[in-house]
Amino acid sequence: MDRGHDLAVVGGEPEEMQRLLHPAVRWAPGASFTEALRSLAGGGRRDVVHSHISKADFAALAAAPLTGGRRFATRHLTAPRGHGRAAQALAPVVRRGLTAEIAVSEFVARTVRPPSDTVLLNGVRPQDEVTAPRRREVLMAHRLAPEKDTPTGLRAFATSGLGDRGWQLVVAGRGDDRAALERQAADLGIGGSTRFVGWLTEPAAAFRSSSVFLAPAPDEPCSLSILEAMSHGLPVVAAASGGNPETVGSVVGSRLFPVGDDAAAGEHLRQLAEDDAAREAYGDALRTAQRVRFALRGHVADLVGVYEGRTARST
Repeated sequence: MDRGHDLAVVGGEPEEMQRLLHPAVRWAPGASFTEALRSLAGGGRRDVVHSHISKADFAALAAAPLTGGRRFATRHLTAPRGHGRAAQALAPVVRRGLTAEIAVSEFVARTVRPPSDTVLLNGVRPQDEVTAPRRREVLMAHRLAPEKDTPTGLRAFATSGLGDRGWQLVVAGRGDDRAALERQAADLGIGGSTRFVGWLTEPAAAFRSSSVFLAPAPDEPCSLSILEAMSHGLPVVAAASGGNPETVGSVVGSRLFPVGDDAAAGEHLRQLAEDDAAREAYGDALRTAQRVRFALRGHVADLVGVYEGRTARST
């Protein structure tokens, strides 16, 4: 908008969009394919249409005769575009009609077929330095679903022995696996030192108060939670896979562990818990990396560069 562009957003939860969007940005509903198509068609001609999920990709293709403009799509996941035979048949048509496909990490770009045209890692807003004392807490924040591999995180905390030293494991998020994970925590002997706190409406408070962020998911394309943790100077222990080596792994001395290796993850937790100076230095390095490489302002500038035909920043 600073450059005089007219922006509109289609889709998203209505109240949340009204809270997040600038008053000058127009919003239209898009909960279903039909609703998104109607909103796109009713928005008039556009210079650029940028879609972010498969349903939106197909809606943008269908609305193209009415919206005009160049079409871009961001691949956030490595899964094929769309579900079912009809979607799979149309997916190559969507791809051929794009001016450029953007992947959120090199991991995604090289996994999808055909490979994405360019890479633009996610960006988040830099945060003020945390000055208040942090609690002796390890934080996991993600959906409680199999692909997030929460069991490895629970085993890592149990292996670290931190629960016996007064540390707490805070598990934030909701999902169908919660009851099974609570039973696992009890079986591991960490039920008394593990808190399942559900969905956090204001996760920034947890990033400011915790001492370590644990991210065991094996195939995160480009985790916004990890970037948010970095922005708050929160030390991150993460699986050495997916897009994590491109974010956390960009920092010298990053604490990455092999996928599913709870012993290695637990050792990282133990070492960070026992060394306040190392923990603070690591958090500072992560915060600096976020401000230099993964800031929202830089992300937007690179995205405009893609729109204008310039190459986006890679890792």
